[in-house]
Amino acid sequence: MSVPEPAERDRLSELPDDLLHLILRFLDTRQVVTELSFLSRRWRYLWATLPFITLRSGYNVSEKFGNLLLLLRDGSVPLRTFCLHSCHLNNFEYEDRWLRHALTRGLSVLELNLSCIYCFHLPECVFSCATLEEFNLLATTAMESIAPRSVCLPCLKKLHLHFVHFDDPSVAEKINSGCPALEDLSLSECSLGSFKISSDTLKILSITNCNSEELHVSAPNLCSLRLTVSGKVHLDGMPFLVSAWVYLCDGGVQYLAQSGYDLAAALCNAQHLELFRFNLFLQDITGSPALEGLSFCKLESLFIGEWWVADFYGPLAYFLQCAPNLVALTLDQWKLYQIHNGKTNLEALEKEPKVELKLVSALTRDLETLLIRLSKGDDIGEFRKVRRLLKEKTKPKETDSVVLDPFF
Repeated sequence: MSVPEPAERDRLSELPDDLLHLILRFLDTRQVVTELSFLSRRWRYLWATLPFITLRSGYNVSEKFGNLLLLLRDGSVPLRTFCLHSCHLNNFEYEDRWLRHALTRGLSVLELNLSCIYCFHLPECVFSCATLEEFNLLATTAMESIAPRSVCLPCLKKLHLHFVHFDDPSVAEKINSGCPALEDLSLSECSLGSFKISSDTLKILSITNCNSEELHVSAPNLCSLRLTVSGKVHLDGMPFLVSAWVYLCDGGVQYLAQSGYDLAAALCNAQHLELFRFNLFLQDITGSPALEGLSFCKLESLFIGEWWVADFYGPLAYFLQCAPNLVALTLDQWKLYQIHNGKTNLEALEKEPKVELKLVSALTRDLETLLIRLSKGDDIGEFRKVRRLLKEKTKPKETDSVVLDPFF
């Protein structure tokens, strides 16, 4: 008589709750409740102790399901992360209830993804959650308006907002005073008006593709900066800045004379610098008496994402002379066609005046790497001259040149 083989062990179900929760974090909450609960008794009520919830309202989650989930969940387990994705047309009544409920359960991370044609109108309790450490708001269809009566988020360290309109100019002041622990602030495609950031704790700041009349940043402990310049910009000193990414829009050119020195002086402590529209960034300010003696002595790597041949006539030579410790230089004209319409910029490039290339004779420091990437529509003869002069003056150990077609 044969002995039946023992059933295979369910090793996955034998894992501790904390590890299973970590695995389930990557799944939609509805899938965890309706599908995985049938795997075994061990999994039947595992969803009730999850420290996170992801609800996709309007996609696959009904009002009844969301209400029962929050009602039957184990209330003794703190809810650390709440993610709400909404694509409703105009009714946010029950989603608003879900959000208010989650904010009273010890919430640490709040993520809102709104694909709606009307504003969601965040409840005031979002701005007064004492346990909230991270808040990510992504609006994709209608610009979300924010005008809280007050802000009190003592534990908030990370605030990321996309496609948000600040109705009240005092919102910035409320964020400054109401978020004493803020370390990471990101504003993308927002309408800011006149916006002032003042924080001694801020270490990461990103303001990209935003509409602003005037932007003032006072963050002495900032380590990382991403900035799109479209209006007046005033940057206070950033002595601990490590990396910076700066893109100058057409609308920001007229403000260079007023804010050019602030911008250059704030960036002079960076170790890694990425500049776009380089000729517009430095051409109008290199002759300023205020910039005399300004040194980029900490700069190790310089990336120039959009450059014209004319950049080598003065601004680039000036910049290299002020960066004695530079070891890596990248000139990537391909970015010019990635960010804008290739044909438009190619025509502008063809009209760019030809100038005699001159690099200062005092430039004798050696580079470790030199990378130049350009497009087939460029003047190859001028490019070869640029490359030869740079190699002669900087003596790089490694060089690389890439020629790409901007239309393929």
